[in-house]
Amino acid sequence: MYHYPKTLKKIKVISISALILVIVCFLIINKILAVKEKNERNLSQNVSPQGQVVTAEAHLVKGETLDNEIRTIGTVRANEEVELRSEVSRKVTGIYFKEGSYVSKGKVLFKLDDADLIAKLRRQEIEEKLTKSKRDREKALIDKGLATEASFEELENNVEKIAAEIALTKVDISKTSIIAPFSGIIGLRNVSIGSYVDPNIVLAVIQDISKLKVDFSIPEKYITSFSKGEKLVFTAEGIKGDFEAEVYAFEPKIENNTRSLILRALTSNPSRKLMPGNFANVTLKLLDISDAIMIPTQALIPQLKGQSVFVYRNGVAKSINVETGLRTEEFIQITSGLNSGDTVITTNMLRLKPDAKVQIVKVD
Repeated sequence: MYHYPKTLKKIKVISISALILVIVCFLIINKILAVKEKNERNLSQNVSPQGQVVTAEAHLVKGETLDNEIRTIGTVRANEEVELRSEVSRKVTGIYFKEGSYVSKGKVLFKLDDADLIAKLRRQEIEEKLTKSKRDREKALIDKGLATEASFEELENNVEKIAAEIALTKVDISKTSIIAPFSGIIGLRNVSIGSYVDPNIVLAVIQDISKLKVDFSIPEKYITSFSKGEKLVFTAEGIKGDFEAEVYAFEPKIENNTRSLILRALTSNPSRKLMPGNFANVTLKLLDISDAIMIPTQALIPQLKGQSVFVYRNGVAKSINVETGLRTEEFIQITSGLNSGDTVITTNMLRLKPDAKVQIVKVD
């Protein structure tokens, strides 16, 4: 019992020392883990903590010949298309075509009731005949000195007046025959015999599809790169094969909303595979561009104002603003900012900053 206080004190000292040792070990281990984590993070980012070097792949810029062509979309239209309507309000008395058939120019397609006009014309012709007879008798009396010139002139004027009325009636009768304005395919009719029609009713639609028009648009920057007579190739949805057309006209203004120019081309359609309304994928071939600067599309970095790329120079990355031109599936043309011989970085651009050290591991 006499040595108990010394033993207790010794145990207390040992306990405190052990606690201090545990704390120190804990701190050392945390420090080691933190350093290891930082090294692993830097390693995963291809950046070493000592040199800040980013490993990347690159593309060597060189001039090459670029197929200069515009790919756009268009719409196929009939060479000619007309909605057939009546100029007068009358009843349909005849229909002289089969729906969906070919009709020749001038063929009567619809006939409207003209019985009252025919009767009117007959009356006018009889009246003209009688008036001419009176005029001729009056002329004979004048030659014998038994009539005056005034009465003859009055009859002569009546003859001319009746002739004008007859001509007008014939025009009204002609309006009761709806004829084909050109040769083509007539579609579905919207009326039947006995229908009462007026100018607001579309009787049918006729289209000339022996030739077809292709309407498409190109960006305004290409307005000096084409001319009338340019050849183009297009495909249509659901139809096998390519079709050729020739540009023959364009709208003489730039569309405000799209900043594009509308062109029209003409193509033959002997087999009638194409139909108005077909969706067209248009390829317009322009003059080839020599010494074009092309880079992979993934090398391009969007900016708030324009676009840029990273160029490898003297071991570091330089940010260069560029302007672009034509685009293919994998490459894009650079029209300003790069020269032949430049090395454009194509990978790890998001980890780069201007003047960052770079190690190029592969050059295309």
